Amino acid sequence: MNENTAQHIEKPPAPDNKFDRQIQILDRILNWKAKNGLRSPHFWIIVIVMLGFGYIYYNVLKSYHDLYIILFFYPMMYAAITYRLRGVLISGIAFLAIVIPHGFLMEHDAYAVVRTLLFAIFAFLISSLGATLLNYLERQLESYREIVYLNQELNKYIDQLEKMQRQLIQSEKMNALGELSASVAHEINNPLAGVLVYSKLLAKKVNNEVINRQEMITNLAKIENAVTYCSNIVRSLLDFARQTEPSLKPVKIPDIIDQVMTLVGHQAQIKKIKVVRKEENPLPPVMADFAQIQQVFVNLVVNAIQAMSEGGTLTITVTSKDGFVRTAFTDTGVGIKPEHMKKLFTPFFTTKSEVKGVGLGLSVSYGIIERHSGKIEVQSEVGKGSTFTVVLPVSTSEK
Repeated sequence: MNENTAQHIEKPPAPDNKFDRQIQILDRILNWKAKNGLRSPHFWIIVIVMLGFGYIYYNVLKSYHDLYIILFFYPMMYAAITYRLRGVLISGIAFLAIVIPHGFLMEHDAYAVVRTLLFAIFAFLISSLGATLLNYLERQLESYREIVYLNQELNKYIDQLEKMQRQLIQSEKMNALGELSASVAHEINNPLAGVLVYSKLLAKKVNNEVINRQEMITNLAKIENAVTYCSNIVRSLLDFARQTEPSLKPVKIPDIIDQVMTLVGHQAQIKKIKVVRKEENPLPPVMADFAQIQQVFVNLVVNAIQAMSEGGTLTITVTSKDGFVRTAFTDTGVGIKPEHMKKLFTPFFTTKSEVKGVGLGLSVSYGIIERHSGKIEVQSEVGKGSTFTVVLPVSTSEK
């Protein structure tokens, strides 16, 4: 089972408490079944009851034997519960052996014999039906227990799969973080160099007691801006790296894009890639996990930048229609070959060199968007560029 096929698996519901009580009662009844054959106490209970009723039938009851013959129905049902069909057959034979002689030898009444036989057939059919029903319920209970066991195992596998998915998402995030860190180091080097220059200049002027208040304020403001700029980049990097539990909240797509461009915008500048943003105003929020959607967007933007090694234009277009927000990332890069289109979201498939990726970015992104009840659409033409469009449903509070 891979990540993509696991998105729609749901945990089985817990059984109802009332249903559980019914199962427990049925289980107790089915547990009366004899397991030791003739060595079971059930066998001797049936024998004693049959002999006792036979004694009563012959020696105690002086009339209405056709009515009191119903006494033998109880040990037959007991035999049906404890020994099932074989118990019904044996107890039925014992029943006939006890009552038939009475009709032939004592009453000399053909009608009484016929009535006895008819009742015997009726009792046998009812007991057989009861035994058959118990056998059926026993098989159903075994099936139910097996289903419960399989559901418990399925829950364990689902929990393991969800844990593996979170680990995979974090692993891919760390991989992206490694690429971002190298470029961020280059990005913050220039402002830090400026901070160093202005701080040395201020220290020199203070030592020489050459202090121009306005110039000092201006230089300090430049230092503050540079430090704030570096701080924002580092904070964004830390937020991106932080592992948190998924939390769906109403978020604005432009806010996510702002955060993404803080992380990777300088990569585009280094490669002389122009970034164009087109956004509808106003845009409804989407119900999403900010960090996970940010991870998807970072992956798509980095892929677009890497596809334009000689410069180009990255256009990010955000629109809303029919209850969905569509975020399209369009580059003017090399494009994707038609034979690779169907493999884009397959784990470990990549068209990059080994040092640039292992083919998990798009697969993980696909899984994240599916869990958000959205989709990723791809259009590409070799030599002209590609467009990856992330479609996410609008927050329900906004519909």
